[in-house]
Amino acid sequence: MAKALPSSGAGAVRIILKNKDAFEFTLREKNEAGNRTGYLYDVFYVNATGTLNMQVEDDQPVIASLNLGLGKVITLSNDTNLKKLCQYVLKNTK
Repeated sequence: MAKALPSSGAGAVRIILKNKDAFEFTLREKNEAGNRTGYLYDVFYVNATGTLNMQVEDDQPVIASLNLGLGKVITLSNDTNLKKLCQYVLKNTK
């Protein structure tokens, strides 16, 4: 069974990356503006639900935020692992 996320959100992305099989995501919205594509996902992980919002340019996330209702919003600037999670989600979007 996958490890639950702490209520503080500390290390949440790292935990999700180690337990990808328990991480579910559904594309809610996709839009294009110039050379950027925006994605909004509903995300689910063991004890948390929320959203992943990202802007992608040249197949790389340039802006991203993960809100799991854990007391803080995780962004590219406060968790470098978020870029890896975004790339995983993009690669596995159906």
